[in-house]
Amino acid sequence: MGTEHQSKVVKRLFDGFYHLYPSLEQQWAYYARYIDFMLRELASQPYLDLRSLIGHKDYFILSTNVDTQAKKTFPDERTCNYQGSFAHLQCKQPCCDELFDASPYVERMLAGMAGFEVLSEDIPRCPHCSWQLVPWVRDDTFLQGAAWRESLGRYERFVCEHSDRRVLLLELGVGEMTPGIITLPFWSMTAKLPDAHLLSVNISNGSAPLQLGSKAEAIQADLGALLSAARTAKVFKPPC
Repeated sequence: MGTEHQSKVVKRLFDGFYHLYPSLEQQWAYYARYIDFMLRELASQPYLDLRSLIGHKDYFILSTNVDTQAKKTFPDERTCNYQGSFAHLQCKQPCCDELFDASPYVERMLAGMAGFEVLSEDIPRCPHCSWQLVPWVRDDTFLQGAAWRESLGRYERFVCEHSDRRVLLLELGVGEMTPGIITLPFWSMTAKLPDAHLLSVNISNGSAPLQLGSKAEAIQADLGALLSAARTAKVFKPPC
């Protein structure tokens, strides 16, 4: 990121995560407020609507969101947060295969914050090596440790166990930053599995891969509005 980005106004909360701050104290002032907001925010309606629609099915959630929403809505045994989560911190090196609950660190920083800086002594430090802790979200130091491997293993086992069954792959609101996590593997599974169908929903892209033929379709729509309409139709569908 070049220096020209430093003068730009942060337009989205997530933009602040990549902003170049003049000090760790200011960086963690933003991180602390950002993480606190995500931890306190209730599960949003699109997630609740999705749970209403699929909760009675045999399902698995592969998520690239790091905002803790999936964890608040679905049980751990049915989710894989591939990109990590702001609910945890890790050693920046990392020196250990350990995740730390972000809540007590955030509470301490917010309690001691003066203006838009946290106290230097409140910057999260690894209890093993005293190096800085950082949010457990994917970057060049991301910890793909035991917890991450276990969640990925749950997903891979689910796919393996259902490879010969009727499967609906829902690609919901997936962006273009990391196609290798959901988009491309879903295309491959749709092509290879005998009874798989892919439904992609995105506000900016309404086309399915032509090579998948009738096994795939796409809907260009606002995901929140679509899930709400689907839930309403499910609940209030009149009897035949």
